[in-house]
Amino acid sequence: MQRAAFKVALSAIAVAAAFASTAHAAGFMLTEQSAGALGRAYAGAGVDGTDLSGVYYNPATMVLHKGTAIQMGFVGIGLNLDYVGEDGTTANGRNKSQAIPHGYIVHQINDKAWFGLAMTVPFGMGTEYDNDWAGNEHGISATILTFDLNPNFAFKLSEKFSVGFGASIQYASADLKIRKNITGELAEKSPSPLPITDASVRSEIDADSIAWGWNVGMMWSPLENLRFGVSYRSKITHDAEGDLSIDQLNVESSIPGFDSILAGQLEDMRMYGDMTGAATVTAPAWAMASVAWDVNDLVSLYGTFRWTDWSSFDELKIDGDGVTKSTIPNKWRDTYLGSLGMDLRLTDWWTLRGGIAYESSPIANPKYRTAIIPDADRWWFAIGSSFKWSDNFQTDISFAHLHGVHERNIYAADGSKEGRFRKLDAYLLGAQLVYKF
Repeated sequence: MQRAAFKVALSAIAVAAAFASTAHAAGFMLTEQSAGALGRAYAGAGVDGTDLSGVYYNPATMVLHKGTAIQMGFVGIGLNLDYVGEDGTTANGRNKSQAIPHGYIVHQINDKAWFGLAMTVPFGMGTEYDNDWAGNEHGISATILTFDLNPNFAFKLSEKFSVGFGASIQYASADLKIRKNITGELAEKSPSPLPITDASVRSEIDADSIAWGWNVGMMWSPLENLRFGVSYRSKITHDAEGDLSIDQLNVESSIPGFDSILAGQLEDMRMYGDMTGAATVTAPAWAMASVAWDVNDLVSLYGTFRWTDWSSFDELKIDGDGVTKSTIPNKWRDTYLGSLGMDLRLTDWWTLRGGIAYESSPIANPKYRTAIIPDADRWWFAIGSSFKWSDNFQTDISFAHLHGVHERNIYAADGSKEGRFRKLDAYLLGAQLVYKF
């Protein structure tokens, strides 16, 4: 029976892996690794014990699950990045809605040891504007995809303490397109004044990487109905390599045809054309503390606090043929998320849940905000349900609205305000199944 259970579980993981390898998720850090926990804005993630996502959030919580179980699901994300410029022009960087998959397996080895495997898309982004939109020097499009394969072990040290740890093998793929003004750069390189008033090029890099990291967790249960958990995931640095294309030269010159002459010179200087590209992208470390209190047979209360080391994402350098072609400063700061949630077990079959959260923005100085990662402080409002069809089979569905608040402006290089995002919102819909063998 156990061998058959593992065959079914591994088949499910293979399907989820194929799905994840083609997903292009919106946003950069994706908290959405459980459709069930989404319903309470991820309050109590892991220590809640209501699904298997603790394999990702805190591996020590695997001890809450007996036998062997699998989980598969997704969270669909739709964005609304409604922008208006100071000159009245409008744009919206939302890409088409995307689904973020997740898959887990947990197996109890014996009374003291557990093994688990998490397949997640922990970081991702998908924004896109027209090539010629007014703010194209802040970015035209960006797609980041990660896929994380994360085996874990957990050990019950006593009836009150458990620990867990794991390693991640993470694949990352990035495609970034931006327009760059090179007027000043050309003036520095030229021994004499050039007959141009403005010049810009479009740059696009497409690169990927495989890197690894690690994670640890601990859970303490001072009472049978009260659980505390702490966990940590290391940063993963991706030195991505691929292709860099610099093209679509736009020149304002007093000499007809000077753009063709300049294009040839730029190509000779390796400032134009197709070349080998590279960029370093860091998936930041984070630490989480969560609590779950099963008040009675009807009510459970949950809380989570998370810190994310976004200050490690100071700048993004894009290299071509070994020479830095562009540097995008971010000057980000660490972020914090706090959430509270509740489950109501209305019947043996139906559980209703809800939650609220507040998450700070990594953008410390709004003058460094880019259109491809606009971001702002945000509120989470979430609701969801679980349906227990049998002792072995459960489905979950949840919905959440993320509402961006406070400062949302875009600034030019000289510090003047170019425009404002009237809305920075996301709409999340998640569904999953959990099966216990």
